[in-house]
Amino acid sequence: MPFDHSRTIVQSEYDDIWEAAQDRGESLWRQHGIESRQTIPPQLGQGEIREIELRPGLEIVIETSVFWRSLYLDFCFDSSAGLSSSFYLLGSRRMINPGIKLEEDREEAAGENCLCYLAGARCLEYRPADQPLQSVSIILDCEQLRTFGPAEESPSPLIGSLVKGKSANRFHQSLNSTAAMPMVLRQILESPYSGTTQRMYLEAKALELMAMQFHQLTEQPDPTRPSLRLADRERLHQARDILRQQFEQPPSLQALAQQVGINDFKLKRGFRQLFGTTVFGYVQTCRMEHAQRLLQDRELTVAAIAHRVGYASRSRFSHAFKRYVGLTPLEYRRQFDH
Repeated sequence: MPFDHSRTIVQSEYDDIWEAAQDRGESLWRQHGIESRQTIPPQLGQGEIREIELRPGLEIVIETSVFWRSLYLDFCFDSSAGLSSSFYLLGSRRMINPGIKLEEDREEAAGENCLCYLAGARCLEYRPADQPLQSVSIILDCEQLRTFGPAEESPSPLIGSLVKGKSANRFHQSLNSTAAMPMVLRQILESPYSGTTQRMYLEAKALELMAMQFHQLTEQPDPTRPSLRLADRERLHQARDILRQQFEQPPSLQALAQQVGINDFKLKRGFRQLFGTTVFGYVQTCRMEHAQRLLQDRELTVAAIAHRVGYASRSRFSHAFKRYVGLTPLEYRRQFDH
């Protein structure tokens, strides 16, 4: 991720700007029904943070923001932080949690999601300037997690240790975004209800997303299998970066394997093991995420967007889009009519 150190805001300056804004009566938490909202200080950028408490120990946090300068933040998570389920809808950032189990240094990008437990963990966050970022996180504390069943029924040892409450390891686990997830996320962002009805509706959607992630944990590769070598992991990350940049006209599997210096069998098997999806599945996700952004702009026709994201015909694109999002491209676009 490109990072411009000459325009960087570090943690101390970041904290000072927030404190000064609050002293002026700006960026205060304001209650809106069952949720609290806080705006980003205008000196930093624009956007807001929304916190929706569904019940004690279960909440949704939605961030929509863009910062005028790059951020390099160095902070620690609260020691009482619970299990976090996060979904990235726009933008990307680099996160480092020194010493945690799994994925200590990673990029969190649009179209990806994760489960993590980072209570008390140090976090180094790198966020580029002028980049819109949107994320939805579901926070479930360990007491609430235990109400869903004993440790023996947990989808993985990582979750089981949280249920037991003994020497739980901090971790970050990236997961594959399924075709059903974007529709549920959209339902959360566009909830038509208020009050008690909204709380019930959003709780159901939040638990639905976590259930999808837990199901994926049960299908993670057998931990007794040999792990990928560091060199192979680097080649697979390089392959993913190539696909992200060339999803409109991606290279063939054989060409991609040759380009990163790995055989196609290891590319297919390793890609699924590392990223939880196939090479083709990742290309489809990139195409659909980009199509959603383009459809919000009325300057392009659906046929032009289909061509932009790599489809030769509008009909094939429309079919793929509806299967992925749950709406046709035109139905999706109408949501942004004013």
